[in-house]
Amino acid sequence: MLPVILPVAALVAIVDRITKNLAETRLAEAPGQSVPVVGDFLRFSLSHNTGAAFGVLQNQGILYVVIALVVVVVSAGYYRYLPRDNHLLIACLGMQLGGAIGNLIDRFQHVYVVDFIDVGIGSLRWPWFNIADSSIVVGIIVLAGYLMLHPDTDRAK
Repeated sequence: MLPVILPVAALVAIVDRITKNLAETRLAEAPGQSVPVVGDFLRFSLSHNTGAAFGVLQNQGILYVVIALVVVVVSAGYYRYLPRDNHLLIACLGMQLGGAIGNLIDRFQHVYVVDFIDVGIGSLRWPWFNIADSSIVVGIIVLAGYLMLHPDTDRAK
């Protein structure tokens, strides 16, 4: 259903842009500082990631633009094979599409992706991420989990 996938993708991309812009303006005022949100567990800290997820393979901008474009095309193409009555799966695909678009905008605008969400306990921290990253990961996990638990689900023709 295009009425589901497009609004979800747009919402993710818009919220991602807004939060990244806020992070760039507000967190730049305190460079190198972390702002506690939920104690030490959730903090906001500004990072410019020129690599892929978790900062691997730094400074490969063109590669990540190509990968993001492939994700956008594959997500849009895979939509054709999802059950038309399963709005959850279609929304998950919209989350992946919107996240890929959000990070792609960063790559075109800055050559890096703005990360700012910092979670962990003490020195055990997860690599910093953003709304787009979260949407992609949650969308993939829910979609994969559903398809693994329901392998016989009728696919759209």
